[in-house]
Amino acid sequence: MAAAFAFALTLTGCSSSGEDAAGTTTGTTAGTAAAGTKAADAKAGGAASAPISAEDLCAHLKKELPRIKAVGSEVGAMAQLTISIANLYDDHLEELDGDVLDAQATKTCPQTRTEILKAAGVDSFTDL
Repeated sequence: MAAAFAFALTLTGCSSSGEDAAGTTTGTTAGTAAAGTKAADAKAGGAASAPISAEDLCAHLKKELPRIKAVGSEVGAMAQLTISIANLYDDHLEELDGDVLDAQATKTCPQTRTEILKAAGVDSFTDL
């Protein structure tokens, strides 16, 4: 559970020290290029290498949708969705990628993706 919490902080741009992760990270050309390549691979169908299948992701999102919507606030829903996805990825947190999640959900369950992201007040899983 501690790993899920730490990951949730990472997804929201916070560190466990309370500093904004974006403020402490320095970008490099190689890092930016690698991130762009990963996003392009995910959009081009590279999601096949994800540790969680698109079908399993969508089943999880469909199961979680009523609970996430019931939270009642976007911030709370975003936090619950982040933790839920971190728990789904459990032993594969280092492989969790918002672009891959978006590609999988857009292809397999676009309506569920739209509804759950709307409840969380974000446009994509990369915003978590």
